[in-house]
Formats: sequence, structure tokens, C-alpha cells
Amino acid sequence: MTSLVSETKIFIATCSKPPIGSPWKRVVVTAARAADGWDVHVERFTRTQSFTDPVDAYGNDAEKVLELELSHGWGQVHIQTPESDSVILQRLKSGNRTSTILRKPPSRKEWEQFTIGHRTKATLLTTDADAHLLQVLDLASADGMILAAMADKFRQVNHLCAQWMPQLRTLAASLKGRPMSIVDAGCGKAYMSLALVYLLRREGIAAKLHGIDTNPHVIEHCRNAASELGMDNTTFTCGTIGSLAEPVSCDVVIALHACDTATDDALALALRMQAAVMIIAPCCHHYVQQQLRSPSVPDEARALLDDGITRERLGDLLTDTVRRDVLRSFGYDAHLEEFIALEHTQKNVLLRAVRVNMPERDQHRWADRVRHTCKAWGIQPRICELVSLPTGSTT
Repeated sequence: MTSLVSETKIFIATCSKPPIGSPWKRVVVTAARAADGWDVHVERFTRTQSFTDPVDAYGNDAEKVLELELSHGWGQVHIQTPESDSVILQRLKSGNRTSTILRKPPSRKEWEQFTIGHRTKATLLTTDADAHLLQVLDLASADGMILAAMADKFRQVNHLCAQWMPQLRTLAASLKGRPMSIVDAGCGKAYMSLALVYLLRREGIAAKLHGIDTNPHVIEHCRNAASELGMDNTTFTCGTIGSLAEPVSCDVVIALHACDTATDDALALALRMQAAVMIIAPCCHHYVQQQLRSPSVPDEARALLDDGITRERLGDLLTDTVRRDVLRSFGYDAHLEEFIALEHTQKNVLLRAVRVNMPERDQHRWADRVRHTCKAWGIQPRICELVSLPTGSTT
């Protein structure tokens, strides 16, 4: 099938009529010939959202990416090139997949202005330019190929780096030459924070990194990785997030999948250190889930407690909503969003926060909303026990 694009310099492949169970309604693969193979962009669509999928795990082989999409069983794939259009119709009958190819005259007339609208490679990690980093982080094998078991982790790290590097460049400019201070709370193997320091250094931006985790084995791994990467301005300590005394202030706090109330510990730490930026991916929310009781929740919502899965998701939503609004009450522009497709990780919620010049009146309104939410649902999230909400007039 990929012979349909082997002779062209540029193509757009639109995959539609998804197979049963697919989370996607449509996938669009765009590619153009480049000096090192192909320049590729993959965008996946649900009914209401779109997600850009970094494909560096496949190298620069657009034909391989297209072949992979075809193997997922899309009912129709429309390939447009300057030379012609091809429509691939796939049908599954008696367990066997059959394909029919229809050739048509080219439907797209304007190709001169066509560009691959995705990330600048210099701000992302690639298997060619960054092989040593990826090997040290245990994401790639000795020959530079992304390990199959680590492909999802590679996409997550790559995607988060692409999201946050513009913000960190802006932050670095405001520091007027001072090294950026980064704390990774519950760092694990510090994939994200080490990658960010690496990318910042590549752009001439100095950064200090301190990671903390309760697992001594991952701390030893992080120390060895930082040493092998020549990152002298990094430290890692073994302990709880709440026990961290140094540094007393920082610019960026990262907490990716710190379990349950460890996320609250990270948020409280970031508030105490007055971090300018927070990159938080919450993980498991048992603390609030266990507090949900029929007598204390709104009458209209009691049906949500009947099944474990709805109780669990309600607890997730309430926990992260309160966390977001607590940050807003301290003057942060805070939002919850999906940061990568569900097929790559079930833990795909990101709480992003940037400190802004918010009027005290607005901060007090957010604090009042936190109190109202907790009272309405009969809950006391851990973050509300760790920090004192602002008090004062909202008029």
C-alpha cells in the first residue's frame, strides 16, 4: 500500500471510518520529503479534540507510519498527492481484511504553500540528534532505536517538552541571566526534568535541577544519569516531598504522577517556594474518593456513588478541580487539560499553572469557591489541609 506514496515528494493521508472500539474518529498523516528522509506530522481527532502525535519513535519513515495506520483497520484512507489521489477501502469479512484501491485525478490543486504544520525539531528530542540522552534515560537501545516498551514514555516526554519549552524560554528571559531553578517532586527516573535541562542547556539557558523521591534505587539512577550527561548543576535526594527543605525557592516545580496526596505535597511545596511555573500530572485520588458519602453529596449526584467506577471518576474530578482553584486563589493562571492521547497513558490529565498578577479580590473569590465546593460535596482534599486559603473581602 505504501507504494502509493513512494514516488511522491509530499502527501496527505486522511484515515476515516474507524474500526470498532477506536478512540479516534479521524487521523490525518501529512508528510514531505526532507534531507534525512521524511518530515512527518500525525494529528488524531476525537469528536471534540485533536492531538498531535510525535512520531520520532518511527524515525523519519512516513511510509512506515502510513503502513501502521493502515494496519489499524480504518475503513477508508484517502491519500492525496500532487500527482493523483488514491482511496483505499478496507473491509473485514469472516476475519479476513480485504482492500480495494481507487485511483483518481488529484483533488488538491495548491501544493506550493503546503507546509508540515508541527513542531520545530530543535526543541524536541529525536533519535538521531539526541541518541545519547535517550540511551542514558533508558528510552533507547544501544543502536539508538526507541525501545518498544518505552515508546509511550518517549511520546509523553517529547510532547510535554514541546508544550513547555516556549513557556520556559519566556521565563528564562525574565531571570536576566540567573540559572533557572527546577524542582522535580516525586521525580522517579526524572525523564521529564532531565530532558528539559538538556534542552535548555542546548539553547544556552542555564538551569539547576533538584529531584526528590522516596525510592533510593531511582535516586541512584538519576544521579548516575546526570553524571553521564555532564549535568553538574543537579542534585537528587531520597525522602518525602514534604521533607524537602532546600531550595527555599524555585522557578519551576514538576510533579508527574506523584501518587495520591503526594501531588498535594508537591503543590504545597510549589506554593511555599512561590514557583513561577507548575507542571503537574496528578495520579490516583483515593483521599477524596474515600470521603464521598451519600448523605453529604448533593441529592442529584448520589447516583454517581452507586458504582465504583463512577465514584472513582467523581473523586478524580473533584480532587483536581479543587487543586486547580486553590492555585487560582494564590494568584496562578491554572487549568486542567489532557496532555496526550489515552492510548499512550491513562494518566493523561495535566494541571498547568503560571503565576500571574491577579488582583486580591479575584484570589479571594477563588478561595470562596474552594470552600463552597468542599462544603457542597462534604470533602476535605489534602491540599486544603496543607495550605491556608486567602481570606478577605470579595467586593
